[in-house]
Amino acid sequence: MGGHAALASCVVAFGIAAGVPGAVSSALAGILTIAFFTIGQAVQVLVADADPRTVLFASLVSYIARVGGLGALLAVALANADRFAAMDPTAVAVTTIAVVLGWLAAEIWVFSRLRLPVFDETERTSDTTG
Repeated sequence: MGGHAALASCVVAFGIAAGVPGAVSSALAGILTIAFFTIGQAVQVLVADADPRTVLFASLVSYIARVGGLGALLAVALANADRFAAMDPTAVAVTTIAVVLGWLAAEIWVFSRLRLPVFDETERTSDTTG
């Protein structure tokens, strides 16, 4: 929710400051940033109960694929700079940073409040009398 709140705030702020191009640029950057984190989180949830090596492999493959996808989008944008001239680079940069910070702040806040047991459960033996 932190990333979404940052996205909404940036879209409104850049809509007021830079008009429709600023709002659209901000919205696209924020949506891409949230998609990046959502895909990563989904992969981690899908493999959470797997062997640790599988979790590491899936996380790394997911990260490489997501960064590669962003790199491909950047290459397309740079190759077609005239088509993307209306994009506001300030709105894109500020919104991306704000959404990342909002997402991470919310994630840290939630994880700091999780109540996970930090001890091993005792094993019950079948030969207890009593």
